[in-house]
Amino acid sequence: MLTLSEIKNKLLSIDKEFAIKRIVCAVQQYFRQVNAKYAVMGLSGGVDSSTTLAILTRALDTDRIKCLIMPHSKITPKEDTNDAVKLASQYGIEPIIIEIDEIADSFKRKMENSGLDMNKLAYGNTLARIRMMILYSFANSLNGLVVGSGDKSELLLGYFTKYGDGGVDILPLGDLYKTQVRMLAEYLGVPKKIAYKPSSPRLWQGQTAVEELGADYDVIDAILYAFIELRKPLEEVFEIQGIQKSLIQSILRRVFLNEHKRRFPFIPKLSPGMTIGIDWRVPRISKLI
Repeated sequence: MLTLSEIKNKLLSIDKEFAIKRIVCAVQQYFRQVNAKYAVMGLSGGVDSSTTLAILTRALDTDRIKCLIMPHSKITPKEDTNDAVKLASQYGIEPIIIEIDEIADSFKRKMENSGLDMNKLAYGNTLARIRMMILYSFANSLNGLVVGSGDKSELLLGYFTKYGDGGVDILPLGDLYKTQVRMLAEYLGVPKKIAYKPSSPRLWQGQTAVEELGADYDVIDAILYAFIELRKPLEEVFEIQGIQKSLIQSILRRVFLNEHKRRFPFIPKLSPGMTIGIDWRVPRISKLI
């Protein structure tokens, strides 16, 4: 029978130096393949975006990295903005600060004038989508790629905004669980204050990941790791010692229900030949072109 501590030990046993070199190499290769000049990313002051920046500075010259800090004055803690500014400076990058209050509130008014009463979730997701629009405006204007900072835990849980922070060109941390990212952050020299800061998408005041998800990531990651990496059947995952079965069910339910966020938009198949997103998937870069 699996135990929580046993899974954690396996989860955190990754070769940090190999992981960094592998990601750096992949980023460099992808930028060469698509002939992109700039990496455009949002820097929030959280562990994921901070670790992404630390890796990008190893992959690309700093003059090719554009860091955008996009706070909402009524929602984003000043501490997060200050942490982001200091981290960018630590890597010799001048951040671009764009407050999104006016854009978000103008959009909200337009919706309300159309008869829609935007709730907290709708407004929060709007913030994420506004940030992604800003990032792509920079990327399109500068021949750049939008570099996302989502990790494997968030991708599996669907804990991101579709066409918001989920709408990016490359995800350097996409195969690392949150607890692995925290460990890597410290290894890369990201301040501990940031590396172990409680996770929050900051889409509304007081939002925290632990409150929404029902547990800390060290527990959530153990559940995901047992199911995804160790490929344990559901019956064994439900019996992990040290974790309540109800929490395991809740976490895995999120994984299954949010599959649509991880896929190309659904297309009903009509053609007897190749249907996009189902049968037909061209390699990123074809050698025939």
